[in-house]
Amino acid sequence: MILTITLNTSIDKAYRLASPLVDGTVMRVEECIDNAGGKGLNVSRSVLTCGEEVLATGFAGGNNGRLLCELLDRDGVPHDFVAVESETRCCINVLEPSGRSTEFLEPGRKVGEESLAELEKRVSALLSSADVVTISGSIPKGLSTNAYTRLISLVKSQGKPCILDTSGNTLVASIDSLPTAIKPNADEIAQILGREVGSIDELAHAARELHGRGIEKVIVSLGGDGAIMACAEGIFRGVAPKIEVVNPVGAGDTMVGALAVGMKRRLEAPEQLRYAMACASANCLSASTGHFEMEVAERLLEQTVVERIA
Repeated sequence: MILTITLNTSIDKAYRLASPLVDGTVMRVEECIDNAGGKGLNVSRSVLTCGEEVLATGFAGGNNGRLLCELLDRDGVPHDFVAVESETRCCINVLEPSGRSTEFLEPGRKVGEESLAELEKRVSALLSSADVVTISGSIPKGLSTNAYTRLISLVKSQGKPCILDTSGNTLVASIDSLPTAIKPNADEIAQILGREVGSIDELAHAARELHGRGIEKVIVSLGGDGAIMACAEGIFRGVAPKIEVVNPVGAGDTMVGALAVGMKRRLEAPEQLRYAMACASANCLSASTGHFEMEVAERLLEQTVVERIA
């Protein structure tokens, strides 16, 4: 089983427009798609799509929290959340006919330290059944940036691999806890190291440096240009086939979920990267945030190339 942890869950609304977005006017939405959101819940759905068992935990509260659980039930995602008093947030993604995407992300309402302590107890009880754990997204108000450090230490204390996917100060603050794998982009890895990182060679060197600190897998996302992975087997560059993007939101989360699946299945490191990239590309071809078709991913897998570069 893969356990996903999402502290800042949300109701994700994808607004599809029939015409380009015009600032300062009334825009009528052609279609609205609601999903249980927060990066870790996109991860959860990708794990299920890949055919593996998953359990989602984290925080959920208020009327939106109840809707969140209903939407997860609709998607067949098992869940075991810690109930909090604050209302679960909403996030909106506006999709234009051109494919341009504009997101409005609420920060998440305040959650107290007592709720984090309760979540730690919940996670500790679930770890015996978990093969891989993912921790994804932002931290809600009320919790310090060491929240992920505490969770990573808890997961590692029971000998379980942990994938961390977050950003900003939260990512920087969590690095020294040495999660098993991280997935920064070029800007994020530069922030971690405190220096500019531009070329592919520089990114590869930066990924190797973080791997050398004790992070087993450092995957640097390059967007449409693929990804780089530094691991014990070497440094690899993955390139996916060019596609006409429908909705890119959630592709990184799908990549994390597929990576967790690859780790659970004990695939070789280059195959873990290739599999994760193919699923992420398939996500970009779905209008629904954080969803993809496995048949599409399997076709893209055949066209995804991973080569050792160092």
